[in-house]
Amino acid sequence: MTRETKDRARPFSRKHRKYWLPVTGGMILIGVFNVCLGMCTYDPPSDVHTQIQLVIPRSTMGSQTDLLLDAGVAPLPPSRAR
Repeated sequence: MTRETKDRARPFSRKHRKYWLPVTGGMILIGVFNVCLGMCTYDPPSDVHTQIQLVIPRSTMGSQTDLLLDAGVAPLPPSRAR
């Protein structure tokens, strides 16, 4: 039984060597651009610290049945006394 070798790309071969410099240089250029953009647009935090107030408004629904209907749940039918 013979084993066939897979045809894999060889990234370090002479054929691909001409792409290493432009690709690496492009990645470095993008990184430098990102750092410069971050340095130019950074705003330091202010010295005044304020607490974030969470405001949750009360429900305008009145009864439990209204809340169930609002949630898409049908109320239970009235029970029959025997």
